[in-house]
Amino acid sequence: MQIVYKGDIVLKDEVLYGGYVCVENGVITYVGKQKPNCDCMQNLEGYIIPGFIDIHCHAGATCATDEDPYKVAEYHKEHGTTSMLLTYYRKIPHDKLLDCLGQVKKMVDEGSNVVGAHLEGPIVNANLGAGMGYLQDYPEKEKYTAYINSGVVKQWTSAPEIDGVLEMIKDMKNAGIAPAIGHSKASYKQVVEACKAGAKIVTHIFDATGTTKDKSTMLGTQDVSFDEACMLMDDLFYEVICDKNWVHVKKEKLALLVKTVGIDKIVAITDSFTSDGNEESDINVYEGKFGLELTGSKLTMDGVCVNLFNAGYTPIEVSKMTSYNASRAIGLLDRGEIAVGKKADLLHVDSNMKLIKVL
Repeated sequence: MQIVYKGDIVLKDEVLYGGYVCVENGVITYVGKQKPNCDCMQNLEGYIIPGFIDIHCHAGATCATDEDPYKVAEYHKEHGTTSMLLTYYRKIPHDKLLDCLGQVKKMVDEGSNVVGAHLEGPIVNANLGAGMGYLQDYPEKEKYTAYINSGVVKQWTSAPEIDGVLEMIKDMKNAGIAPAIGHSKASYKQVVEACKAGAKIVTHIFDATGTTKDKSTMLGTQDVSFDEACMLMDDLFYEVICDKNWVHVKKEKLALLVKTVGIDKIVAITDSFTSDGNEESDINVYEGKFGLELTGSKLTMDGVCVNLFNAGYTPIEVSKMTSYNASRAIGLLDRGEIAVGKKADLLHVDSNMKLIKVL
């Protein structure tokens, strides 16, 4: 079946005002100003943008990915996430995680909006991030090879300062997985080595990160932090959690990141966890072993989209951060932009980038 949408179309590098998008069998077959010959046409007020791609999501509302992944996926699809990685945090037991990856494979095979899994750990710095203070995990080749062999892991976060991680990153890259680094206080040198091994993504930059003290640092001077080291690299993508009050990442820090690495390298994410019960907030705060901990968010990608627009970013910039950049970060090159031959994952949003409908 062929269908045509008319509206202001947000392309990768321009807005096509009063343009047309033709879709046939789930694929975009035409984008332009000339009206196609088609009886089935919808005129849409506002913008037509690519479907959101969320590469870091642990839950939907009250349900976690290791509890009911179908419910999580459907919840986020209703909020415009047409492609997502179900994310699994550290401390999920090995056998249970393998079962979870089996469920992910089933959902991928069924053609859902789930395109794979993101493993956030377990080989991350034990003293950084929610649930900190556990014993440090180290790579066990037999275990992590089983995760690789699942065939559904698309992104995998580890901390470069931990012994054995560089070999693990190389194995990820060789298997076609996008290695990510985060929950880390790796030094500049360690970040460089991780990038040489194949690191491609920084997991929620400015969150759950630290600094390794350099013995040569003079009193009153600063060491290079993990975040700063990452910002100096040329071939990384950078996840950013974009809550409405900019708690996870201050607006000024996002502006610094944009100025340093450019819009085309920034991937907006939800880092959604199950809700802490405070429905007036889109972040989670729990009592941890060492006091209050910031534990992800209650975000959906349509909320992320509006938050970015309200912070002053253009529809083109917002669309890149919520879709196009993520597609390149994890190798989903058949989607993420409105162009001929791409998957017809389209959203209708109003002039303030608020979601109206998943097309």
